[in-house]
Amino acid sequence: MRTKVSRLVTVAMVGLVGCLACAQLMAQVRPPIRPPIRPVPRPRIPLALPDLVVSLQGPDRAIPGTEIPLTVTVSNKGARDAPGTAESANGYFVDLTLSADADLPVKLAVQPAYAGLTVEDFVEDMLLVGGRISNTRTVRHGESTRYTLTTRIPRKAPPGVYCLGAVVDPADRIAELDEDNNTACHRIAVGATPMPGVRVPPGVTLWVMPYAVGGTPLNNIQPDGLTDYVDGLGCGSMEDSPFGGRLGFRHGYHDAIPTPRISHYRWLYRSGADTTWQEFAEPVSVHYVKEEGGVVTFPVYTLGPKSIAGKSLYEFRPHQPPGFPATRWPTTDWFGDIYSGFLNSQTLPADTYQVKLEIYDSAGNQVVPDDATFHFIVPSRVLPDGTVVTDRTTSLDGGGFVFNLHLDNRPCTASIDAPLIGSSTVADECGFLLYASKSQQVRIAFRAAHPANFARFGFRIVRGIQEASTVSGQVSDPSPGEDYAGDGSGNFHRNFTVAALLGPCPEKAAFSENLDVCAKATNGWGQRLNWLDAHAVRAFALAPQTLR
Repeated sequence: MRTKVSRLVTVAMVGLVGCLACAQLMAQVRPPIRPPIRPVPRPRIPLALPDLVVSLQGPDRAIPGTEIPLTVTVSNKGARDAPGTAESANGYFVDLTLSADADLPVKLAVQPAYAGLTVEDFVEDMLLVGGRISNTRTVRHGESTRYTLTTRIPRKAPPGVYCLGAVVDPADRIAELDEDNNTACHRIAVGATPMPGVRVPPGVTLWVMPYAVGGTPLNNIQPDGLTDYVDGLGCGSMEDSPFGGRLGFRHGYHDAIPTPRISHYRWLYRSGADTTWQEFAEPVSVHYVKEEGGVVTFPVYTLGPKSIAGKSLYEFRPHQPPGFPATRWPTTDWFGDIYSGFLNSQTLPADTYQVKLEIYDSAGNQVVPDDATFHFIVPSRVLPDGTVVTDRTTSLDGGGFVFNLHLDNRPCTASIDAPLIGSSTVADECGFLLYASKSQQVRIAFRAAHPANFARFGFRIVRGIQEASTVSGQVSDPSPGEDYAGDGSGNFHRNFTVAALLGPCPEKAAFSENLDVCAKATNGWGQRLNWLDAHAVRAFALAPQTLR
């Protein structure tokens, strides 16, 4: 080691002396110093491409089922014209969408019918009726063009604040300088659908109608407290589904109510194993219109709960608001004041609950339904014009109307097992599953579960960027299809040959396994409670044992 170091030092010193001698020689013949020549930077020439941006103007408020006018402006900030469909088969068009958030996908929007629903249903990022501007004009660079049209808010859209979206060139027909500025969001507050007409049974004059949980009428709630719906968030048909989350309860009543004898109501609940009723306690309020000095405000009137005779009661909305005639009730319900009671079911154990509605006078005395007082009626079906057909009900307990509601806020679980060849995972140090023959079996297994099987699942195997296998169904399904087998408790498996997985790939391929488990629980508005969902992803690769 010392000899080697000594030699290295000697070589380094000889080199250093040689460099010094070279430097002295070069100093004798060095030409005069001149200023350095700096390269002239090339000017940045922008690509000669169009750059489409879009803006949207419309009303700030709307009622479900009503038409709204919109103005769409498409501008071209690029250096080349953007062809429209009137001049080119590859011209741009514009989609107008409705969503609950401002995250607008730049892709072709579809109407709810493609999710098994109707034009009256709301689906996230849905294409509005008449909302595709397909006959478009060419936009010269540096110029704009404007379109006006009328669309409508779906009649079954829940009350809330939505994003009216405009997406220009959703089919990506135009190559642009910037592909990330093709959307615009206009916020719109959607109020409540006006109470539909009610056809009461013969002989009924004064009536109270327990109507719905959220947007689900009581006639769509089964005796066991479950319901069927098509998920507006894209998880398909949800059969025998529980309720969950914060629930809003709705009832209608005859225009003469409140009367001196019928002025208050009370919502109660109890689990199947409990004999004691619990009162609803969350506040319920309604807005009214007040005009004073040319200024319009919308004060809140609280219906309850109000402690009367030791009970937590709520008022039926008075015929006139406070301060009448200088005030009035809104002619349309901009604020979504459609609920008569709220229940946060997330604090309750999963179970079938009874829910009860009772009627009271102003002194806190219960009013029992009969021919001299009033009748409870319930919805039985809805006519094409929206009229609710009703029946008398005998589902009474102590003078109150009772129905069942199954609650379950428990989350789903999702996991994917390591793929197996034979009886074990045969993987090299780089993570490849090594096979000896393309006829060997690869076992794919996963778990998609819910404590009470209130969930659906979707499972995909993707080879590269191409889908290799997909299956979906109920987590309790023993035979969901595509040769997968289940045990009824959420455990699924299938055996593939190596050749089937490789598909067009001759020797090796990389895969991802993608599992989505959708909870069935809903708040009654045709959408699942997606925070109860579960997801899992796993990757693997196949290669022959001889490929090292």
